[in-house]
Amino acid sequence: MANQELLNKLNDSLNREVSTFLRYMLQGALIKGAEWEAVRQMYLAEVADEVGHAQYLASKIVMLGGTPSLNPDLTPPPNDVKTMLQNDIAEEQADVVGYTELAELAEAEGLIDLKMKMEEQAADEAAHAENMQRLLG
Repeated sequence: MANQELLNKLNDSLNREVSTFLRYMLQGALIKGAEWEAVRQMYLAEVADEVGHAQYLASKIVMLGGTPSLNPDLTPPPNDVKTMLQNDIAEEQADVVGYTELAELAEAEGLIDLKMKMEEQAADEAAHAENMQRLLG
């Protein structure tokens, strides 16, 4: 069984991913207007990616002897597209930090596969933030 700090941080990341795919799903539905269609499509496309991250985390928690627990943030998203993007850039950047910390914990536990996956997810989240920044202008 992995140490409790690692399991707790994996559960935190699981909840961040679940919160993100719920938020992106709603934001994709809320956005209207031709000028924001690229943003709408980006959010809708990212839902599947975030679900994949959540599925991986839940499975890994179980394989490490823990129990996945859900407590997603259900705060309604803003209606303003620019605010959505600004908020989500900050969230993606926070995820990069979280996944980097998880990679370090995994390495300390000798879990090289988890370390590499967390680094991959950190890079994925950094790319999301960069793409959002580009859409914001």
